[in-house]
Amino acid sequence: MDLDDKALKILVCDLGVRPANAAGITEVIPFVRSKKVQGNTVIIDFDEAGKGVVQSFIDAERLCCSELTWSVTAVKGRIRLRIAGTSEQAVVVSRWFEKI
Repeated sequence: MDLDDKALKILVCDLGVRPANAAGITEVIPFVRSKKVQGNTVIIDFDEAGKGVVQSFIDAERLCCSELTWSVTAVKGRIRLRIAGTSEQAVVVSRWFEKI
């Protein structure tokens, strides 16, 4: 995940408000089933088996990256997360969900 100073500035994130015990990108990556970008929105589908981990990640990210719009829905046994922001923010967020 690309979280250098430039990325943090683009995302307008305050990592200081993120709960220390919340799931991070490393924990949610195994549950990623698909990712696509539509305009300024990154859409990630997660396996429903990761629901608790994914929700922990989303709750934390909503706090620290509050300028992004976070939307979660259940879709055919999966969890769909839509993260919307500027086009520059979408590029950075999309990089988070590349398999590592």
